[in-house]
Amino acid sequence: MAMNKYLIFFILILFSSCTSNPFWEDSASKKINIQGYIDTQSGVSDVPAFVFVENLNISTYTDTSGFFSIDFPSLEMEDGVFSGAVKVYYYIHNYKIAYSTLYITNGRLTSEQIDFDENGVLINIISLKELASFDLSIDNIWDRTNGDTLKLSLTINSKNHPFSYFSYVDIQSNPRQYIPSGVLLKSKTSQAVYYDKNNTDFLQKTDVSLNETKILDFKVAPNDFFPFIVDDYILLEQQLVQSGEHEVLPYIHIIQDDIPGELFESIGIQNAAIIGESYLKMPIEIMKKTLLIQ
Repeated sequence: MAMNKYLIFFILILFSSCTSNPFWEDSASKKINIQGYIDTQSGVSDVPAFVFVENLNISTYTDTSGFFSIDFPSLEMEDGVFSGAVKVYYYIHNYKIAYSTLYITNGRLTSEQIDFDENGVLINIISLKELASFDLSIDNIWDRTNGDTLKLSLTINSKNHPFSYFSYVDIQSNPRQYIPSGVLLKSKTSQAVYYDKNNTDFLQKTDVSLNETKILDFKVAPNDFFPFIVDDYILLEQQLVQSGEHEVLPYIHIIQDDIPGELFESIGIQNAAIIGESYLKMPIEIMKKTLLIQ
């Protein structure tokens, strides 16, 4: 009888000293994982889609097969364990943003889900609808020795929906005209980023109708590419774009009002509505071009 008392006492001590029960998990201690597949109307995009969980600032990218998986960190808040409905956004810049709703109760997946199953797996594949296709045309070599102007053309084709976009223009006079501007160059050697600073006079909003085509013809003079931050202690000529190979990307921002600002911040873009180095982080489906500057 005494032995049984000691055994019971030992078991009670064992259970009370454990931070979690060894035979079952406390509801708030089980980690959440969500996963699924994202594609586009034409199949899996070559560009990884960005996946963002609102309010919790959790994000990832899809792999080459369109698959994503996110492990949630602890959902313990100052006022308790997180409960509520959150949107999981799926984003490629020139596609219509989509989202699913995830329900969480006391830090765990709620048993009654709509878009996910009880294990956090998307029930259906997310298929993003294309807003616009981009086709960039540029010569592979830019010889500046003779003062040649860099010329490139961006063709924008509207697809499934009308939309609007922001882009820059250089306002010229005699005659008055608006020349597309806002071209980013990234050195493949130094990773330095440049843009046509003196040409970005005005940020213009353009509306595009369904199945409409817009063509933007850019022209940049030999010494018009500047770094975003100029060092006053170094000669300006030494800070202009140097010879070598550079990636080329014109700035264009498709406006979608239902994108939360925190999504861009999670990508690393502080303000997507203005040109900046961080724009190069934008998940955008466009055939990248390399320019050899001489």
